Amino acid sequence: LIHVLKLLLIERSVLVVGQSSDLVTACACAFLELLKPYEWASNFMPLLPTNMIGFVNSPVPFLIGMVVDSKQDTIDLENDGHVIQARAEGLTIVNLSTRTVRFTTEPEIVETIEGCPTPITQVTSIQKKFKPIFKKSTSLKSFPSFIAGGLSRTELSTIDAIRRVIFEYLKGLAGNIAKNPFGWKSYGKYNDAMDTFDFYPSLFVDSLKKQLQLLTFRLQYLEMMAYSQLFVEFVDVQRRTSLAQSAAKKTIGKIVMEWKRRRSS
Repeated sequence: LIHVLKLLLIERSVLVVGQSSDLVTACACAFLELLKPYEWASNFMPLLPTNMIGFVNSPVPFLIGMVVDSKQDTIDLENDGHVIQARAEGLTIVNLSTRTVRFTTEPEIVETIEGCPTPITQVTSIQKKFKPIFKKSTSLKSFPSFIAGGLSRTELSTIDAIRRVIFEYLKGLAGNIAKNPFGWKSYGKYNDAMDTFDFYPSLFVDSLKKQLQLLTFRLQYLEMMAYSQLFVEFVDVQRRTSLAQSAAKKTIGKIVMEWKRRRSS
């Protein structure tokens, strides 16, 4: 799961296939939710007709879902000529029917993804707790049951724990930009003529090189992420949020000062 999310962060395409439109749509939407604090900046189509399979060769990154009639159909789709070509160019397939992930065959990408450290210990610990819960639960095994009855407190808390681990891990990839409200200022310059901030991914990457000299794969991955449109938009959101919060604090400060002045007069 985390490997698929990391692929999305560097704007590699993902195709979700299955036999249920409900499950395919839910899975595709779940990927968007789990990407937070980042926002998917490219094409998203939770359901695409199979007769439009040629779309997988689009040069623009995408996250799409496709529904077929049988498990064999999902396997046949994986072996379609368009899909095989797309996998060589960055496409990863999440097959809900066979419960498998067919990663991209793009050279060095999977090696870089797997070589970039992940929170394995934390996730494994939560997974051990989750297995007995999954065996007893009906809502986690059936989408209609989930819609009808929802989840128990134990199920919700366990899933929330997994989600928090993923969120903190992905957030940590942004380093100081995510930790410090004004961390973005170190990686760009203000354009006075346009009254805008220009983010320079190279400045972010250079700062990482000093910290990650021995972690080659992590550095390679973060460099790819830094140059993605998704990350550029994340930096802009951080910038706008921090400036808005700063302006709000100044406004509140002025209101408090004026209130004190009137009270003393």
